[in-house]
Amino acid sequence: MTHVQSHRAHRQAGAPAPNAIRDPGARAEDLDAVARGFDALAPLLAGLLADRAISGESAMHLVVMDPRAKRTAPFEDAILAERSFGDVANWEADYASYARAKARLAWREQMTLRTLFAEHRERLRDDDIRVEGAVRSGPWIVGASGAQAWYDHAVATMAIALFEAATEHARRNAGAV
Repeated sequence: MTHVQSHRAHRQAGAPAPNAIRDPGARAEDLDAVARGFDALAPLLAGLLADRAISGESAMHLVVMDPRAKRTAPFEDAILAERSFGDVANWEADYASYARAKARLAWREQMTLRTLFAEHRERLRDDDIRVEGAVRSGPWIVGASGAQAWYDHAVATMAIALFEAATEHARRNAGAV
């Protein structure tokens, strides 16, 4: 499954969307920025995830929230894209589910989980995940899971930086032939 296939089609089929980008009104430049960011992350993650001390299953799943979605939108409807890295067939854990749980909490609280856990523990609910790995920067929220929590956080941070760079690059080169 490629990362440009529909998230909605997966949900309608009852299957998770491990490598999906969906577009229920999100702007094309956001989708392009995410696709470019995912592609730029792939070789970096290949090397990083090969170290079993960093990721025991050589796994990583990213969930990207739609930066243009209303904060009141249901979580599932606000997911812009997801992508798995590594050999998904050999994963023993459901890293997609963990990444979604992290993204869901960051989406609900509109904050990076590291900040939430350190400064706003009173906002946590009993069933909330207690592992960092979702980052909010500006309008972007990315949840990551598959590696040590501090690496999940770093990967989510890098993903956002790449999305922002791709967006800026497209803006500055708009109309260029």
